[in-house]
Amino acid sequence: MIASFVLNSKAEFLKSKRTAAFWITVVGAAFVPIVSSIMLVARPGHFIPALKKDPWQLIIIDNWQAGAFFLLPMFVILVTSLVVQTEYKNNTWKQVYASPRTIADIFFSRFIVIHTLILLAFILFNAFIIITACAANLLQKGYTFFDHPVPWKTLFALTIKLYFSVLAITSIQYWLSLRFRNFIIPVGIGLALLITGFMINQWEQLYCYPYMYPIIFFWPDFQKKAAFVNKAQVFDTIWFAVVLGIAYWDMVTRREKG
Repeated sequence: MIASFVLNSKAEFLKSKRTAAFWITVVGAAFVPIVSSIMLVARPGHFIPALKKDPWQLIIIDNWQAGAFFLLPMFVILVTSLVVQTEYKNNTWKQVYASPRTIADIFFSRFIVIHTLILLAFILFNAFIIITACAANLLQKGYTFFDHPVPWKTLFALTIKLYFSVLAITSIQYWLSLRFRNFIIPVGIGLALLITGFMINQWEQLYCYPYMYPIIFFWPDFQKKAAFVNKAQVFDTIWFAVVLGIAYWDMVTRREKG
């Protein structure tokens, strides 16, 4: 049974490689580091002195701040919907549910594919930061990236923190994407919830709001409030587990699965 689940998950991932979900993962991971490197090359007079002391630490934080603020939650919203909507787009969803696979197999194999793409985006994002920074150093000799080691521990800790921050969003968007065949509806709802989060960012109970967790977990202003961040971490776990459970129950009990 486990071997079958692994094979089906692999098949789902291979299927996603032929869709926009895979290319959004690659392009989305490259966008911020490439823009950042262009700025490094275009404005050496400003950035060389600013990055003189600890260039890797500063460029990593700068890139991830830009990514965590809007691009990361937006990427999760898009990639979740794209993975789920593959069968609806090709009108093959009935074949999936008619195949000799359990509902749990179909449900969790897709969810694993979504998280595989998210983790791939994190890995590529970090790789692009390093590659583009080195490229900027080759073009502008004044930078000191080659004189300092890459802080791998910082990159790993940051990746784990930000991955954890999107867990609640993935479960919510997954349920919405399973619920609606139209791609626009789950994306529109997710985008509306994200924008609402920006509008209520001064709310004292913002730690309850899952679409703000990437910012809460990373943004410097929130890092000064340890108790607030800890509450957000607890609610993130609760949102993730509860909504994922509801989504699975909904899928099992629904008469028409697609």
